[in-house]
Amino acid sequence: MVLHLITKKRGDKPSEIIRALSAEEEEALRRVKEGIDRPGENPVFRATVASARAEDRWILCDCRDGSPGERAVITLVRKKKSGLVHLSNIPRTEVPHVEGCLFAPGDGARRRMPDIVFGDVLRPVAERAGEEGPGLGPQRRIAGPGTGSPSPSLAGHLRRLMQAASLHRLSVSEGFASPGDWLAGLGRAAGIFRTPEDIAVSDLLFTDPRTWASGHVARVLDRLRAERPKTDTPFAWLCWMARDIDGCEVNRAHPALGHVRVLTDVVSPTVGRNRVAGPWLFLGEVGRSPQTGRWECLEACAQPIASARRPVPVDSHNERRALGALRSLIRSLENDADLGKALGGAVRVDLEKPLFDIETVGGPCRPDFILTVMRPGGPDDGPGGGPHLLGDAARYVIEVMGFDDPEYESGKAKTHRRMRNLGRLFSMDAGQFDSRRNGARQQADRIARYIRNDLMLRWRPD
Repeated sequence: MVLHLITKKRGDKPSEIIRALSAEEEEALRRVKEGIDRPGENPVFRATVASARAEDRWILCDCRDGSPGERAVITLVRKKKSGLVHLSNIPRTEVPHVEGCLFAPGDGARRRMPDIVFGDVLRPVAERAGEEGPGLGPQRRIAGPGTGSPSPSLAGHLRRLMQAASLHRLSVSEGFASPGDWLAGLGRAAGIFRTPEDIAVSDLLFTDPRTWASGHVARVLDRLRAERPKTDTPFAWLCWMARDIDGCEVNRAHPALGHVRVLTDVVSPTVGRNRVAGPWLFLGEVGRSPQTGRWECLEACAQPIASARRPVPVDSHNERRALGALRSLIRSLENDADLGKALGGAVRVDLEKPLFDIETVGGPCRPDFILTVMRPGGPDDGPGGGPHLLGDAARYVIEVMGFDDPEYESGKAKTHRRMRNLGRLFSMDAGQFDSRRNGARQQADRIARYIRNDLMLRWRPD
């Protein structure tokens, strides 16, 4: 048996077999489904699915014998943001695959391995489907510390830099005095990564907008090119705060913050097809333009942050509002005199915004926030530098629920089961954030009471 290309079923007219996929085409589909290759990296896969989708075709699985009507059908779905075409299945009414089939949907299928970018390297330019355009620079590889399986996109690389600077932790973000302060910290954190030419990324990451406006970045790249004529064309990164984004324009209405014109539209998170409001932390790659030959910003992404003074990344305005309410929760727990008296000292609380998937027993998940409470009682001169037991902490997961449609809730229910492996799960209803009786602050206060009671049960001496 082999995979077949078939016509779509329309009304009562059954599907018809067009042709069998070649061994090379079938191998490409299987390699992508197994996670050996990514969809955008296998040219045979890209060509096969692009041709099938253009001709309005489906693919017939070979896990069952029988006529086309008795075999499972694989459909083709375009992923909106990346433009990649992915393999999917007809929901509900499809003929089921046999147990263990590679192309089966859901929990019974063999799962695609997560994308790995920062295992040993960072690729600052994500590969895109289709032809290379002006905004797509050459592949870059930067050596850095090993991690799990972050996203291969440019936005994923920005999140990795933010994580290296601990901007995803509220306690660190609140310690900066100004945007210039935390941008400098981001630049220092980039020093842990190096290019193949053994250049520290901190030497190629420019966080001062004046370096771009004055032509300093171009002069640095010209010097690098002259020093290393036999290596790939050098590149650099621009990284600072953005107040407005309009297509390919960054800070056009706020030029003092660093106006940049990008060759492609800036990529940033959206909710309901609308860009999440700023401010943002913007990251753009500068390289040699294939059209003009000048040093230009080839592509860029923008990560929404809580505020200019608090650069915690957020993925929606609801998360931004929830973060404000959770700050009051933290203060209430740390300043709770009765709780401190019962536990022998004040607790220490930190809030983290996970930037990458976390692997659990049930599979990967990425909570909106993780709240960690450290138990009092450690020595003042201990490894933590304060009176807290670093090895004894309570962890709580906070999810911000923004929609109430069945499909959204069904998808969340699956990941919530995984999140419970990390800690006790609490949900905040964003639809009630403006309610007088169940607003964001009231919901946070209620979670604080639950956590307080849990801490008393865990740690109060008998």
